[in-house]
Parts: sequence; C-alpha cells; structure tokens
Amino acid sequence: MKKIFILIGLLIMNNMISAQRLLPKQKGIEVNVGKLISRNPENLIVNLGLIVHSKKRNYMRYGLEYCREQIPYKVENIAVETITAEAGYSFNLISNRKKSLLFNSTLSGVAGYESVNHGDHVLQDGSLLMNESAFIYGAGGRLSMEIYLSDRFVLIASGKAKLLWNTSRNLFRPSASVGVRINL
Repeated sequence: MKKIFILIGLLIMNNMISAQRLLPKQKGIEVNVGKLISRNPENLIVNLGLIVHSKKRNYMRYGLEYCREQIPYKVENIAVETITAEAGYSFNLISNRKKSLLFNSTLSGVAGYESVNHGDHVLQDGSLLMNESAFIYGAGGRLSMEIYLSDRFVLIASGKAKLLWNTSRNLFRPSASVGVRINL
C-alpha cells in the first residue's frame, strides 16, 4: 500500500513539474554556439538570447549574435566579423503532451554591422579589397528542437538562415548551432 502512495505521489509530482513549463510571461536566457554552413570550418557563431513566453507554447525571442569568418586568400585569411541584433516571434510546430520535446519555427528581423578585414582595404600583397564594412539589415528564419531536461534547463539544437541586405558579400547565410536555455 505504501508503494502505491509513493507511485501516485511521483506521478502527481511529474504532472505538476510538466505543468510549470511554458507559462505566459515566463522568461529565459539562452546561449548558443555554432558554425556557419560554409567551406571554412573555422567560422564561429555565438548567440545570446532573451525569451519571453506567450500563449500556446509560442514566445518572443530577442538576441545578439557575434559571427567570425575567416576567408582564405593566398597565404593569409581575411577576417569578417558581424554583430547583429534580432527580434522575432517563435511558433510552436509540434510538441509532445508533457511539453518536454518541442519543435519551433522563428521569424525575425535582423540589423547590425559587418566589418571586413578590420576596415583595411589594402591587403599585405598590395591587392585592393573591394568588399566594404557596412551596416546591414534583413530577415531571419530558425528551426529549433528544444528538449526540456527540467522546468529550468532546456537543450537546443537549431538551424538558422539569414537574408541580409546592404552587404557586399553573400545575401543568404545559413548556420547551425547548439545551446542551452535557463528559464527564470
């Protein structure tokens, strides 16, 4: 009889725990690290985000992202650094009943600054670099898989694509990242 009460208590507690997820106005902080999908494996992305949950497992996402690319040129690399801010809304596509596994899609607006070769237009061999540093803007899309380890800790795997204007480089920039979110 005692074992049955313990089992019922655990089941009730498990349901209470899952019921505390994704509450409206609940906030979370997430950190993601990833790579641009390109030929150079040294490219790096670091993303810091603030999440504010709304109804039906959706949320607002505000983020800052730093991207460092190394473009090979002869024997040296040309450094391209991009810092962007984004704001968007994430829609829940699919989730399980306990809200421990979710697939989301995010649409966002993006703005920032892109620095090419630290603003230096002349390379070491005397060549003139035609790409310029500039303020950039555009739109982004993200597909993410979120796994709730507990009410507070979430593992995130995501793929993201940005379409950026006012750049002298590629308009379309895909990336992949993994991260963790802490719900407050």
